[in-house]
Amino acid sequence: MTPVNPIRSVVAVLGGILLISVVVEVLEFTLVSARAGGAIADLEGYFAVRNQPVMLAAKLVYNSLAAVLGGYMIAKVAGTREMLHAAGGAVVQTIAFAWGFTAGEYAAFTPVWMRVALIALTAPAMLVGASIRARAATARSAAGTEGAL
Repeated sequence: MTPVNPIRSVVAVLGGILLISVVVEVLEFTLVSARAGGAIADLEGYFAVRNQPVMLAAKLVYNSLAAVLGGYMIAKVAGTREMLHAAGGAVVQTIAFAWGFTAGEYAAFTPVWMRVALIALTAPAMLVGASIRARAATARSAAGTEGAL
């Protein structure tokens, strides 16, 4: 088993969480702007569009897909103990959500059910992404081992 590199581990976890945030923010801003038909002048207007039922449903989808991608990238960058690294990233992301959804200044703009759903879906989605990467790495390793025999 490959030893864990602590610097690589930190970069993997933080990079995966950053990737999730960037993907979600870019997609959300783009979808909200498109739905509004142009630029929105203030936060109240932004959240009024973002909190429409179709937009909230889309948010669940793109957040989950971004979490799968983030978990995959955490596992890929970590290079070893993929699921452990993704679980660490999921814990950090869950803590960040919990803080942001309770103490953050924008918490009141997101419906409570959406906050709960995002917390409930994100960590498992990250683990799914890491699992995909871990299985691919195991299959590649097994194929390489068989070829050497």
